[in-house]
Parts: sequence; C-alpha cells; structure tokens
Amino acid sequence: MFEGILGNIAKQVILSPDEAAYFCSLLEVKKIKKRMHLVKCGELCDYEAYINKGSFRTFFTDTEDIEHTVYFGIEDWWISDLASRMFKRPSRYEIMALEHSEVFLIRDEQLETFLKAVPRMEHFYRKLFQRSVAVYQDRLLQAHQLTAEERYRSFRQTYPEFDRRIPQKYIASFLGMTPEFFNTVRTQVLRKEQ
Repeated sequence: MFEGILGNIAKQVILSPDEAAYFCSLLEVKKIKKRMHLVKCGELCDYEAYINKGSFRTFFTDTEDIEHTVYFGIEDWWISDLASRMFKRPSRYEIMALEHSEVFLIRDEQLETFLKAVPRMEHFYRKLFQRSVAVYQDRLLQAHQLTAEERYRSFRQTYPEFDRRIPQKYIASFLGMTPEFFNTVRTQVLRKEQ
C-alpha cells in the first residue's frame, strides 16, 4: 500500500525496514471524492499530504469572486498549505480534488517526532521544499517575462499529462488567462504543432 511514498522518499533517503515501518505507521490514509476539499479556506492545514492516487488543485478566490489556481498536484507529488502549517494560521487557499483521489497525511507533530528519530529525513524534506520554492520562482518569472503562448507551451512541455487530466478552465487560471483567451491561445498552439 505504501510502496509509492516509500519510493518517493528513497529518491533522496534510504530508510531501514524498521524506519519505513515506523514512518508508515504515522500515515493517515484519506480518500477524497472528485470536487471535495482536502483543505478549505479558513481551516488550519497541519499536515503534509502525499498524493497516492488522483489529482488536486490549490487555489484562492479574490475579492471579485474569481478563482486563481496556484498549484496542481498528481500521483507521487506532495501537497499542503505551507504558510498555514508553518505559521499555524488559517489557510488562505483551498485544495480540491480534481479526480477521485487518495492521499497519505502525516501530521506536523508526528512528522517532527519522526524527524527527531530519523534525522537524515531532514534532508528529504529540505530537498522537497527547495524544489517547491524553485518551481514557484520559475513560475513567477514566466508570468512576467513570457507571452501567453510561451507560458502555455512551457506548461505543456513541463507537465504533458496535465493537458489531458486537468480541465482547461483551471489551466487557464493557473496561466493567468481567462478561459476564453486561453481557448484562443490553445487553439493557436495546437494548430502550429500539427
């Protein structure tokens, strides 16, 4: 059942069988139906979630009631509201399942206990967070430097399966476009690729 998450960790850190068993004993398995929330705005997010099956999007709603997607997550990815976790404040984001999904949650207090017992796991989480920050920095740069067509091409190249799995209106939101404008850009890109 936990082969995926242990394989994900093994990319950075090899756990002994006892350490792996201990880690798995701390995980909470949660099934989430399509369009249901893992995190709602205003709730405290006090865990990291490993996506075992399915897909999610993280978004916020502005004062004009427009949703802005900031992150997608699929199998073998981790998802959380880091600011809510770090500062113990209500989440400003919502994390919603785009498909019937299954996640493995590890609560902060259990994670801290595990990190004290297995200090080399700090390396794994440091790499996880560094990668996350680097992705956000690249995305911010692209939003300011690339044209809409270039952003969509980059998105397709970086996340080829998202185009098939993620509804277009959410991809548009992620790329900072209206659904109508995104449809025009997407049509142009696909026409040029034929």
